[in-house]
Amino acid sequence: MSHDGRKRKKRRYRLRPWQRLGLVAVLVLVFAVSSTLFMDFDRAAPEDEEETVSAGSGWTDSVYAYVLAEDGSLTATVYNEGLAEAYQCGRGAYVEIESWTPFVSETGEEYYHIYYNGDYGYILCEYITDDRSDLLQESIVYVRTPVMLLAEPDSVETGGLAEKGDMLQVVGYDYFCDDGTVHMYEVMMGSEIGWIKADYVVSTYAESMENWTNENNVYATHVSRGDSYGGGDAADLDYWPHEKGDFADEGNEMPESVYALYINAEDANPETMAEYIALAEGTEINAFVITVFDDGIVAYPSDVLDSYGIMDSYSCGNTLEEFTQAIQMAQDAGYYCVARITCFRDQVLAQAYPEWAISDLNGVPMELNGSYWPSVYCREVWELKVSLAIEVADTFGFNEIQFDYVRFPDYIINYEEEGTVDLKNTYDESKAQAVQRFLTYATDILHDHGVYVAADVFGETSNTYVAPYGQYWPAISTVVDVICGMPYPDHFSSYYSGGSYYVPYKHPYEMLNDWAQRVALRQNECSSPAVVRTWLQTWDDSNYEYDSWAIQRQIVGLYDADITGGYMLWHGYGSLYVADKLEGVIEYDYYTLYLEAEEAGELLSDYMGVDTNED
Repeated sequence: MSHDGRKRKKRRYRLRPWQRLGLVAVLVLVFAVSSTLFMDFDRAAPEDEEETVSAGSGWTDSVYAYVLAEDGSLTATVYNEGLAEAYQCGRGAYVEIESWTPFVSETGEEYYHIYYNGDYGYILCEYITDDRSDLLQESIVYVRTPVMLLAEPDSVETGGLAEKGDMLQVVGYDYFCDDGTVHMYEVMMGSEIGWIKADYVVSTYAESMENWTNENNVYATHVSRGDSYGGGDAADLDYWPHEKGDFADEGNEMPESVYALYINAEDANPETMAEYIALAEGTEINAFVITVFDDGIVAYPSDVLDSYGIMDSYSCGNTLEEFTQAIQMAQDAGYYCVARITCFRDQVLAQAYPEWAISDLNGVPMELNGSYWPSVYCREVWELKVSLAIEVADTFGFNEIQFDYVRFPDYIINYEEEGTVDLKNTYDESKAQAVQRFLTYATDILHDHGVYVAADVFGETSNTYVAPYGQYWPAISTVVDVICGMPYPDHFSSYYSGGSYYVPYKHPYEMLNDWAQRVALRQNECSSPAVVRTWLQTWDDSNYEYDSWAIQRQIVGLYDADITGGYMLWHGYGSLYVADKLEGVIEYDYYTLYLEAEEAGELLSDYMGVDTNED
């Protein structure tokens, strides 16, 4: 989608069931006959294939060819000198062959002598080809996980929505992975051509309609929760595992447990960064969460926002030089840097592009909860926010992108029931589907830029229902690398635990410990759970002073419930504002102490001698 202000209409026309069945039968026959005519195999060739082959075979006049997969597999067997199995080589591997003259075994089988990735071996002749068009046998795939097609493999531009069970014709691919799987397929969906990750498709319709579950039949648990508050039906979300980011080999290693101070957008300059580094020195703080973009403010002059014609409408916290120097200072000092970007609460964007905003029935953006909201349903907004995240990752080298306000406004259901709001719901999705699909889209793209992806969620999401604003813990945790709950005690009017209600802001340990126990249950409902890293309250409630003991009680409450991904200390003005409260809190490596306590058979609070009595 372009961002030139023009709105593209998207419609889906559905046939009657008997028409659809007849069309499927015809299409399968046509695709089987014609698929090779459409396949663009030239796309699959590396730009310089010989560079992908390890040099040093010692052969002269050798030739190069591709590995074909064995029947029913994505790999072929490579044998050693004695013709014993040595290893599996993925289809599409580009290998060096001593010559086209085969070696014939005593049993009459013919092998080629190959050299690949520094190893010599033998492979049956039938699994070698010099014709790239032989490699890909798939002509049709079916969508298992609903996702947006991309215009190109490395693009943020979205195409149409590929829905669960949709049949797609394969017309090409980008490359084969080491295990013989395809990374991304180029597909035809109707008259549209786009790209989809191979992880999201399967070979049969029956497989595509399956839902992930586990030995406890957790999918049935999701189904039973339904749609209690208008956020969406838990049964309609995707629970298949998503690959988590792992960039340690690229120099981007996420700490086992993150202990982070918060820095607002205005403070991301060299002078204030020096104060934050001084505060963190000599403590166990190992990370900074830095707001790069918030509702109405951006930390530096962004080329992406400028390309949309809206940069001048934001308050800009720093010059490009100041922001660059500040982030470099933090990185040089060894801190893990997280860029916080708010997504769907953005008054400037919503008013500049009202066709992308939650609006009244006349198309006028609505002020909701003190701001204006681009709609989570709107793919143009997805493209802008992820383009901004790419700029932040590539320009400044952040380790992680943290998306905040990944949701619809509070109480939006009231306007829906009144029929007075236009949410721009082009694809007739639930709110929870839109949230999960945005995070799937963003995570896939940002992983290609070597950064981890986190999402902030309300503390309420530790419960078993889909929240009315579209957040459902298992659906989000399954997709992203890090899920960041915000269980601020003073955000809860009351809390139920141990058979009774209590006032949560007076019970920071009990509140966080009980919340974390619920989170642990939600994590067990995920196929690929994210790291849990929690935002903690550091400001004073009107009725309760959040001193160092209260802050530390929140931390040990998490670890006592085995939620060990770490903490982030939230204060809207930044952590310097509450620096005096952090003494005696940030000096501890809670994860190491947690492991020691576990070895000793104790809770961390007991092991550290933290008084959790809050009466």
